[in-house]
Amino acid sequence: MKKQETVQQEENEIVTETDTEQQVKKKKRRRKRNIAKVSIRSFIFTGMLIVLLLCMALYSLGIIKSLTDSELKKLEDDVYINAQSLADQIGHDSIQFYQGKPVADSDIEILGQMQKGRVLVIDSNYKILQDSYNFKNEKYIISDDIFSVMKGEVPEIRRISGNYVEIMLPIMMDREIVGVLVSTASTTQINIENSLLYRSSIWVLIIVVVVGVILIAIVAYLSVVELNRINTQIYKISEGDVQSRLKVRGFKETRYLAENYNAVLKKLDSVDSTRQEFVSNVSHELKTPITSMKVLAESIQQNDSDDVGMYKEFMSDIVDELDRETKMINDLLTLVKTDRQNAVMNFEEKSINEILDVIIKRVTPIAEKRGIKLSYESYRDVTAEVDEVKLSLALSNLIENAVKYNIDNGWVKVSLNADPKSFYIKVADSGVGIPDDAKDRVFDRFYRVDKARSRDTGGTGLGLAIARNAIISHDGNIRLYSEQGKGTTFTVRVPIKQEKVEEEETE
Repeated sequence: MKKQETVQQEENEIVTETDTEQQVKKKKRRRKRNIAKVSIRSFIFTGMLIVLLLCMALYSLGIIKSLTDSELKKLEDDVYINAQSLADQIGHDSIQFYQGKPVADSDIEILGQMQKGRVLVIDSNYKILQDSYNFKNEKYIISDDIFSVMKGEVPEIRRISGNYVEIMLPIMMDREIVGVLVSTASTTQINIENSLLYRSSIWVLIIVVVVGVILIAIVAYLSVVELNRINTQIYKISEGDVQSRLKVRGFKETRYLAENYNAVLKKLDSVDSTRQEFVSNVSHELKTPITSMKVLAESIQQNDSDDVGMYKEFMSDIVDELDRETKMINDLLTLVKTDRQNAVMNFEEKSINEILDVIIKRVTPIAEKRGIKLSYESYRDVTAEVDEVKLSLALSNLIENAVKYNIDNGWVKVSLNADPKSFYIKVADSGVGIPDDAKDRVFDRFYRVDKARSRDTGGTGLGLAIARNAIISHDGNIRLYSEQGKGTTFTVRVPIKQEKVEEEETE
């Protein structure tokens, strides 16, 4: 029973954790949606206004605090100097001090009034000899601070307490402490001035904020005016005017945005042209064998001859055209399957050495028929995460092309190497090479450098397109180096480990 309760409790905890994770994800999505509703102009305006208010407030408070501290420090220093002068004066006139009249009462009162505070003279018996207020004359005072100064535990006391500056100094005679002088000064006037300063700073802050809001609004508008213009143009383009281009002007970022968008439009034009050319090529390539078969069939139909050999020849030609069309259709299906957007990749740890060994063994008989020497060199054992079927198809097309479009008694060299991140395959041949004006198009669908030779070798013009798609699907790349009449070299780079991309959760 206890075990069941424990299991139930664990299940409840798991459910609770799952609910918590879902709530966190919902909050994140809600936050993203809220951010998406805010315009850049509003964000800039609000952000700069908050920064302005904070800076002005901190600056005002800092200035006022600094002025206050400076005024209080100056008042404290003045009170200390006056008190020190008075204590020295009392110490020098020992006869009057012992008679209980250290200085004239008028001097004490004047100093107290000047400081808007109070001055006390206390003897060693803690008796108040003189008070600028004349309230506590001849009375005694008990204070821990006065005790400390009288006994010499502290040389002096200087402090700001409440609305007063307070100074306590010992009265010295013949290097002995015979009394204590207490002098205070009011800080009320400084506080009143600071209050007025605070009020003035508020008005200054209001004026600065009003001017700042106007300037920030102008800056925010100018910051997004080019973006709004670009958005308007993009909307017009999305309505069908794909031939239009964005004007490159404004800030550096908007210029880059316009240039990149124009580059995308140019690429889309190229893709659209390629698509139309592809459709045209497919129609032409499929129509050609069908036309041939129709002509052959009509010839058989119109021929009344009893020559069986002639009929067999016609039928053989029809079969050849059917095989050619079947191969073309299969290549088209393969091309679609290897396209990165449509490809379903089955990545597994495979030995690249073994894959190449199998391909070399299969292609060797074809090469030997023409006296072509096919060699394979592996610099190290390579194991990588690949889709064996698609990678084999790509490498087979490259090696077979190197044999087919080669000179008799030529050579083909295949090599394999690797570094910690990628493996490299090089396929070099002694073939006819590729002209400079054709190098950028050899990977296009149905493109043939030499159409007559391609037809003789049974090529459809899709082999290199299939190879490139398969390699790109592995996050790799393929490069071409060729010189007409001196052969061609293809280099392939493929990552050893495939990065796993986690899709972001969307609603």
